[in-house]
Amino acid sequence: MKTTSVHTISRSALGATLAFVLLLGCDSTSPVAPPGTLLTISANPARITSDGTSEIRVVAQKPNGTPVNPGTAIRMSTTIGRIEPTVHANEQGEAIATLVGAGEFGEATVVASVGGDSMAEVIVQVGISAASISLQTTPSSVSEEGGNLQLVALVRDDQGRPLPGAQVNFSTDIGTLDSAGRFLETDAGGSVSDTLRVRQSDIDVVTGDTFRVTAEVATGAGAIVDDAVTISIGRRPRAAFTFVVSGNTVVFTDTSTGRPTAWIWDFDDGGSTTDSTEQNPAQDFAIGTYNVRLTASNSQGESSVTRVVTVTGQ
Repeated sequence: MKTTSVHTISRSALGATLAFVLLLGCDSTSPVAPPGTLLTISANPARITSDGTSEIRVVAQKPNGTPVNPGTAIRMSTTIGRIEPTVHANEQGEAIATLVGAGEFGEATVVASVGGDSMAEVIVQVGISAASISLQTTPSSVSEEGGNLQLVALVRDDQGRPLPGAQVNFSTDIGTLDSAGRFLETDAGGSVSDTLRVRQSDIDVVTGDTFRVTAEVATGAGAIVDDAVTISIGRRPRAAFTFVVSGNTVVFTDTSTGRPTAWIWDFDDGGSTTDSTEQNPAQDFAIGTYNVRLTASNSQGESSVTRVVTVTGQ
């Protein structure tokens, strides 16, 4: 014979059980945003350093314009950096999340969403990076005995603002840098300095009258931007000249190095000691042989050279 067991629950006990179940449901489930919920999102600031933070503000409204229920869950995501996966709306339908840079550079697309049909996004520039660098030297020249130069580099971002914390490297064709080639960090004003020490022995290996100093910095994309300054060497002139004889006329051409600024010619033709102060003079001579002397000078000093000029009249 088959028997059936029947268990009964009193009305008061049933009510208590239902209340307990409902209470558990309220604790474990967030309010759900209705279809058509409108989301707006903003970031402050919209540009952060690679390890900086930005406050992401999301406002959720029902289709009728009123705030969503307090506690409504809003999902968050970002393509760069880190952000809380879920935030909850307050009584005004507002929720705040924090985007944290993770050492990356680029545009972070931050997305807020509820349900399956409501989302909003905002772009945050992560990793403010160098876009330009300018280099100045004081002084802008050295003598052939050498000297010290103060180097100052200013780094700016892509908005033209001075960029603190940028890593700058100075380099030079000759001489010794106090930094010894190490990377130096820009200060709060976006600038950094170094000292270049040039000795006479350094100048002696330079064949021309200039050398270059360079400052460079890396951009967030891994490229390098740089600026270079050409330093003049204030050499004492090395006098030199060529000449062409045509009949009794001789045309002289100054070929001195060291950037002379004044010339004194002695044509050895019985005239005054200074026969011309032109750089490239022409002179008529009687037939004969002459010891023509050129003295070239500038602010660093002078030098002279003598060449034999023969005039045949032909």
